[in-house]
Amino acid sequence: MTSYREILDTDLDPLQKLADQWRATHKDISGLGKRVQGEMLTPLRDKGYWEGVAAPYAWRMIDDIQRQLEDATKVAAAVLGVLDDALGELKSVKTDLEAAVKRIGEQGLYVAGDGAVSTSVVGGVCKVVEKGSDDAKAIQAAQKEINDIVRRGIAADQNLAFSLMSDIGLGQWFNGKPQHSSIDTTNTIGQEEYALLDRAMHGKSLSPDQSNDNPYDLGFAWVSGVGSRHRDYHDGDEMTELIKSSVSMEQLRADTLAQWNEGGSSEGRVRYSISESGKVGALKKLLFTDIPAIATGDREHLGEAFMGSYSVNYDVKGQDPDGSLVVQYTLNNDTSNESFLHFVGYYDWLEKTNKKDGTFSTVSQTITWTERIPAGTK
Repeated sequence: MTSYREILDTDLDPLQKLADQWRATHKDISGLGKRVQGEMLTPLRDKGYWEGVAAPYAWRMIDDIQRQLEDATKVAAAVLGVLDDALGELKSVKTDLEAAVKRIGEQGLYVAGDGAVSTSVVGGVCKVVEKGSDDAKAIQAAQKEINDIVRRGIAADQNLAFSLMSDIGLGQWFNGKPQHSSIDTTNTIGQEEYALLDRAMHGKSLSPDQSNDNPYDLGFAWVSGVGSRHRDYHDGDEMTELIKSSVSMEQLRADTLAQWNEGGSSEGRVRYSISESGKVGALKKLLFTDIPAIATGDREHLGEAFMGSYSVNYDVKGQDPDGSLVVQYTLNNDTSNESFLHFVGYYDWLEKTNKKDGTFSTVSQTITWTERIPAGTK
């Protein structure tokens, strides 16, 4: 996670050295493919220096070497372009942030280690500021400036990581068609590719087992006590797709974008509550939306009917040039005695009814998926 403090403290020299190494590598390998063609393959194949049964196989192997060298050169050129572009943006972000902090300080304001702006700090406590006062307006403007710059740093850092991974590729051979020579073309990375690249960066399996579990299966597992007490779901799994298609997720996507645009953090949490309009509203939703969805399998409401109130954590993976945001969502949920009675509210005494094993024992789920939120989503 890139933060205000990390932007100020991070030494960019290692990244500059990495770019210089790639520059030297690209220079060294440029033209090697043609040399293999001219100095190895042509004499052996076209001039008859190697004949016999093994000759065609040897020619194919040399052909493969030539193609790999040419692909490696393409990758090196693309990676170098990405590194140079990212370095320029990250240096600019750091310079702008240092200048902003200095300018804010000259206005008599204080920027804390986490990037929070206040008027002054006495004894480790921020001075109380009245809402709507000149001090409050000055703090708001300064905080917006800090947050805007930090978001640029977060986007540059994440776009750098995913552009590089996309160029290098996940296969065992060099990528023959690297797409990125800057960090401004992440819009060409699809959601599925983002998910795969992220799994690769975290050392996770690129092909997790697919699951067809649905809410009815989880309900049966809770009642019967049969099966695993914890289940993981990913992109493409039935439970994941039900949550993604839920009406409630439309608002949570808008909330995610709003939090990103207002704050300066790549991570956050958004929440859907069935009781937002009060107990009467929650009861109406239960009777006229949730129960019918469970009875009919209505995909727009079945996921949220099963979950009740829920929160999703988000982690920003990148931002496209048009402002669209790529995020990874994680939803943790328990199918339990407590959640079964969610329509009456959430109380401490309900939690005591939960069981760890046997019939009516809790089944926990972690649902993780990646998606792109278009700019302007409301």
